[in-house]
Amino acid sequence: METKDFMFDIKSVEDNGIVEGYAAVFGNKDLGNDIIDPGAFKKTINERKNVPLLWYHQPPEVLGLVFEMEEDNKGLKSRSQINLDTQLGREKFSLIRQGAIKGMSIGFETIKEVWEKDIRRLKEIRLWEISLVTFPMNPLAQVTNIKAVVPYQDLPLADEDREWDAGEARKRLADWAGDDMDKYRKGFLWYDEENADNLTAYKLPIADVIDGRLYAVPRAIIAAAAAIQGARGGVDIPASDVPGVKNHIEKYYKKMDMTPPWKSTLFIPEPSLDTQEKKEPSFAGLIDELRKFKNSLEVERYGRN
Repeated sequence: METKDFMFDIKSVEDNGIVEGYAAVFGNKDLGNDIIDPGAFKKTINERKNVPLLWYHQPPEVLGLVFEMEEDNKGLKSRSQINLDTQLGREKFSLIRQGAIKGMSIGFETIKEVWEKDIRRLKEIRLWEISLVTFPMNPLAQVTNIKAVVPYQDLPLADEDREWDAGEARKRLADWAGDDMDKYRKGFLWYDEENADNLTAYKLPIADVIDGRLYAVPRAIIAAAAAIQGARGGVDIPASDVPGVKNHIEKYYKKMDMTPPWKSTLFIPEPSLDTQEKKEPSFAGLIDELRKFKNSLEVERYGRN
């Protein structure tokens, strides 16, 4: 198996461990005098839906899974999930966020190559794995997005009958945190790391400052659960981040001894496209209206997010 390394540049970080970027770049001669041509990964992408994400090509040191790959004009764009339940995953992800790890490397088998004097053009590659490395051979590959659901804080719960006003809570959070955005972030479930200095980049607030201490407010958690399900227009976050947000909400629901709406027998799920195609439009519309009505009741009862 051959390996080939590429630099990446972190532009944003989301704490659910999703790393997005270029595992390989087309048309660029690396330090090994190799050039990868467009289309080299096409067969791999068609045959393999995912590959392992390793640390320095060491099979025992699995960081997670590359779950999405596609070729574009620049190169092989990949999305990976680092397993933050392992010590290795947490350590390496922390170093990525810090900027200490700046390389990606591919482990591959050459299927088709063409030599042009001393330059090898790779026409077809069978990809076996993608690794994170410290010192790469090619300076052009980039990690363009590392998605961030705010890490689960396990905050103490406020009284269940405490009123919730998201706007006022945001003001108290800002006063409490001052210029410390890491501190401010603890009151939310999601944020846009690229705009982390902007207070509007933080979404799904669930906490308030009470007597100088941060508490998760039950009504805020319930409002966030309703919003993630689409109530009152829902919340605009990447679909890939929704599972991480739900996971945090579920942990707080457990602390409240409650069942999240998407696991409740009373929850009416979104009608699938198949259902909409097979049922009469009026029936699908009724289901959709019932779902929105139920979720809106939760928001009216527990406050808006």
